[in-house]
Amino acid sequence: MPLKLPDWMWEQEAYEPVGGGNRFILQTLKSLGGVMARIRFQEGHEKKHCLPALVKLLLLLALLILLSVSRQPFVLLALTAAVLLYLATWPGKDIVSILKAPVFAGALAFILFIPAMLLKPSGIGNQILVTGKIVLSVLMVNLYHHTTQWNHVTQALRRLHLPGILIFTFDMTLKYIVLLGRLMEQLLTALRLRSVGRSDRKYDSVGGVMGVTFLISTELSREMADAMRCRGFTDDYRGL
Repeated sequence: MPLKLPDWMWEQEAYEPVGGGNRFILQTLKSLGGVMARIRFQEGHEKKHCLPALVKLLLLLALLILLSVSRQPFVLLALTAAVLLYLATWPGKDIVSILKAPVFAGALAFILFIPAMLLKPSGIGNQILVTGKIVLSVLMVNLYHHTTQWNHVTQALRRLHLPGILIFTFDMTLKYIVLLGRLMEQLLTALRLRSVGRSDRKYDSVGGVMGVTFLISTELSREMADAMRCRGFTDDYRGL
């Protein structure tokens, strides 16, 4: 005698989750991905026949000092022309990514200077000059960031005879920011895959992700301290 399936097994389910449940998680992932893209170690930005990282660092410091102490608009215009000529040789997509930070910094500086411009119109020229210096300074730092890998920056700092423990702290901080950022990205992706419909406790879920990240970072720091102690670590840190 054939078995008869219950009626409820023949019914078709047409469940449609309420929209908007994953919007917060998607925005968080997007923001985190943008930060990770800016901090992540560069690959392929540094050309084969380019200046050493130490020379570029010293040149950058010299240009920043010259730009900050000079009060002549000619110096600002000359450096801007030189930087823009160099930037014109870059691909279009790289130019856009490089110009985002200087434009944002210049817009923020201009907004902060608006009250001073309104109260003292005679100083508008100096405030515009300072805004231009801010934009050019951020642009030059951004160019150095895009043309120099982090391990080469570490080597350049080492050749300047900075304390090894300072270089080690700087290098490890950057590496673990990237590592923990990737971990948060994976946790948020897992949360998104398990989230169906609308949830009124999405902030609690992201708070749980932050808590898990904190616990893992504490465990990683403890393991690194034990590894350094077992290997007899000194402050002689050369980087990668």
